[in-house]
Amino acid sequence: MNSLRQLGKYKIAEVIGASPLATVYKAADPEPERTIALKIMRKEGIDPRVTAHAVAKFKNQVLAAERLAHPGIADVYEHGEDDKLAYLAMEYLAGRGLRDFLTLRLRLGLKDTMSIMNQLLAALDFAHANGVVHRDVRPANIIMLLSGRLKLADFGVALIDTFDLAQAGTLAGAPAYMSPERHAGQEADRRSDVFSCGVVLYELLTGSKPYEGPPEGVGEKICREPHVPASELNPRGSPAALDAVIARALAKDPAERFPTARDFAGALESAFREACEASQHPPEAEPTSLRPSESTVRVSTSLQVSVEGLRAIEALLTFHVGPVAKVLLKQVAKTVSDGPSLVSLLAKYVSSEEHRRTFIAAALEKLAAAAPSAKEGLAVRFSRNLIEPAQIEAAANWLARYLGPIAKVIAKKTPGRPSDLKGYYRQLAENIADPADRARFLKDAEYER
Repeated sequence: MNSLRQLGKYKIAEVIGASPLATVYKAADPEPERTIALKIMRKEGIDPRVTAHAVAKFKNQVLAAERLAHPGIADVYEHGEDDKLAYLAMEYLAGRGLRDFLTLRLRLGLKDTMSIMNQLLAALDFAHANGVVHRDVRPANIIMLLSGRLKLADFGVALIDTFDLAQAGTLAGAPAYMSPERHAGQEADRRSDVFSCGVVLYELLTGSKPYEGPPEGVGEKICREPHVPASELNPRGSPAALDAVIARALAKDPAERFPTARDFAGALESAFREACEASQHPPEAEPTSLRPSESTVRVSTSLQVSVEGLRAIEALLTFHVGPVAKVLLKQVAKTVSDGPSLVSLLAKYVSSEEHRRTFIAAALEKLAAAAPSAKEGLAVRFSRNLIEPAQIEAAANWLARYLGPIAKVIAKKTPGRPSDLKGYYRQLAENIADPADRARFLKDAEYER
């Protein structure tokens, strides 16, 4: 299927993912003009029962999408099928799944974890209010955009009011994230999603799921065994104040959990503030997000890379992985002693092979142009933004047409590449929820995709 170049009106560019049943392509939709993700499943040679279930999941995502227009939920545009294949046209998300970061053992800070959970719970609260229970909340379906914002994807096994089109066995979903009632074959409601979010929060804080084991055995643990408090696994990164919130989210009895995602978010925010006050580090006045700020990064005592070189590498990596580049650079810079090794290790976080090569070539060029100075200390400060103030102001004015006064804050905090305004504007565009408005913003600002 990799040789496919056209499907109906969609012009296919490249493969961006694959599974035994389907292939996901990056494609162009000419009307309206936009980039999409096109998921295609061939029916030939596949058990008809499996095919029927997969097609039902496609249809279910479209039904859910008709109800859910929210900046934290991925858009689904169209479903189609014939005798040979079925396809689903979806919003193309320029980012990576949260699962990628967890697999690479990237430990996010507490503020960033709270930001992820706040965005996730807000998206779910909207879905629940519109009669949709996701039923498959897990890191692979939580996409982190380059802007630092989150998108919840894949409503393929969603329960829509009381009609479950995709039901084909009670265990549709990832067992380690499923609630006790789902493992018991009972009907899921919004509190089942609350349980799954509790598992995600626990994993973000500790690097481990609260219940581990093979798929056939993890359900028994979820239904019967207590979990180890997160603060015991990670005393420094998971404050004890959060344990009670997690325990309620992971309660065996749905009646003992938070009744809504909004209640969960409120309790989490209160516990976070309590933890900050207890550590005498008050939280920021505004909600945090995965966006870079002024920070001091400790590097290896023998790292031969100048301040300018590190800043340039941060900017290049940000273009490919988003604001999490700062976190990656902090971690990797502690472990290497030379620039090429630093670039090589950072490159593994760039998902595309083509983009990886581009990043390596550009980063090595920047390193060659910026020789280290013996007078530089070991503490390196990273800039908040590498775009000129006048350019930031101009970008904020364009963005304000779509986002209002908050555009100025977003324009200042969004990282940019030196002299690469096109990349900067693309990152700004990710903050605009409507795809047509995103395209119009880039076109009006003369930075079309």
